[in-house]
Amino acid sequence: MKLDRSKYLESRSLKPFTLFLAIVAVNVLLGIIALAFPTNGVSIGKNFKLKFTSISELFETPKVEPSANINEILSGVDVKESLPSEVVAFSGGQDSIVKKIKAEIRSSANYDSTTKKLTPPKPRSIQLPPNNPNALKMLISALKNESKEKVVRIIHYGDSQLEGDRITDYLRNRLQQLFGGNGPGIVLPLEPAANSRRSVFVSQSNNFVKKAIYVKGQKAPNNEYGIGAATFLINGSHSSFVKMAEPSNEKEQDGDGQKAEFTKSAQSVAYISIKNGTSAYPLAKTYSNIRLLYQSQTPFKVKLQSDDSVIEDILREAPSYAAKSWNLNTERKLKIDFVAGEFPKIFGLALDGNTGVAVDNFAMRGSSAVGFDDLSKPLYQKQLKDLNVRCIIFQYGINVIPNVRSDYSYYKKILSTQLKSVISAYPGVSIIVVGPSDMSKNQNGSMVSYSNIPLINKAMKEAAFENGCAFWDLYEAMGDKNAMVEWQNNGLARKDYTHFSYKGAKYVGEMLFEAILEQLQ
Repeated sequence: MKLDRSKYLESRSLKPFTLFLAIVAVNVLLGIIALAFPTNGVSIGKNFKLKFTSISELFETPKVEPSANINEILSGVDVKESLPSEVVAFSGGQDSIVKKIKAEIRSSANYDSTTKKLTPPKPRSIQLPPNNPNALKMLISALKNESKEKVVRIIHYGDSQLEGDRITDYLRNRLQQLFGGNGPGIVLPLEPAANSRRSVFVSQSNNFVKKAIYVKGQKAPNNEYGIGAATFLINGSHSSFVKMAEPSNEKEQDGDGQKAEFTKSAQSVAYISIKNGTSAYPLAKTYSNIRLLYQSQTPFKVKLQSDDSVIEDILREAPSYAAKSWNLNTERKLKIDFVAGEFPKIFGLALDGNTGVAVDNFAMRGSSAVGFDDLSKPLYQKQLKDLNVRCIIFQYGINVIPNVRSDYSYYKKILSTQLKSVISAYPGVSIIVVGPSDMSKNQNGSMVSYSNIPLINKAMKEAAFENGCAFWDLYEAMGDKNAMVEWQNNGLARKDYTHFSYKGAKYVGEMLFEAILEQLQ
């Protein structure tokens, strides 16, 4: 007997009214559970408690616990998009940097004319470890002395609080205005919030694969990660390198005057594309020093398009690490096509000036700073030295907060292990650990801070100090308990009561900038 397909499918499908009744029944059942379930939850063993959403949490508008006034919290925090005129007056020469720093300090609302010092409220200051009062020596020396001759690099590692270049973007602009520099720093393919950046928008062909210490199940072979704690592989067919040969004319030769021969095999399309943001800070959206950070066992060929300029180049084999540089002024767009040879491993693309400051933003969604001890130390060390890294900022904590405990010695130990690993790879580097920001939750219909934040903050500070690192207390700087509610009410934080808005991130960036400036006087 032949099966009637249409009747069979009709018999297997849910009718709209039946589906509606099912949805109503499920919601009624959930409502009954919400009514009957104990408000304080049901204890399961000693350390766990099972809770269910209450009726009040479902239907009542969350109330807000009282907090400090936003005007009091941000008193003296003056967000500046450009340098004060009295700072601009100084340019050129080592002496001008000292004068610019002094002029910037005098322009601050927190300048004390009696002591002639910058004196922000104590909660906003960077705290130095008692056992290492010179924790920021490398950074201070580099900003004052090296920045006129070479690029001084600062790395800003963090969790999703940094996504879209938030906080870093503003901090970078303030530092580049004062010490010089251009570009957004090192950018990576496959960023979770790539389209949210203001400075540049990064895209790539769909055959890129990300391996990162913070992505579950995506471990890089031999723990060979780039400076951003990630490595990018490129899949697809490709030609193979044959040999280097003498070019028969100028068109065939690369930058070193040689010609590379490759097999005629088909090459999959593979590229990284950069578009400079129209709303970006002027210094960040222009750059002249382009560096591809990579690893490759054989030479390969790229085509580079910078605005209206197009060049082809052969990049040499680099079994461990190499950085190929091009000095090209780029104002609008950049594209690198991998046109011949085996695809390299990509560690990042540095877009900088030739002097001044570069600040990299490496946002790691879901991370709590775990995994730095997995990095190949020799490879990591090479990149830190080659790129002249002078300061590393660790900003984590919000992914630890939902795991409410009464003791965070376990996290102190984890963070300490990560800091030790970085320090052993690059002794002497200045490290600033940034504590968690405030974070609110709906508790019986009211938005309140997680009670465990001070404990996490303390654990992170102790880990920093025990490893000779500086500590910046963001929780206290932003107003401590229930401050996130006030930030959100004033458009400075998102509706998740966890992440800063772009406007709020500027205030955080200004507080951090001024905390660094205080150490420079």
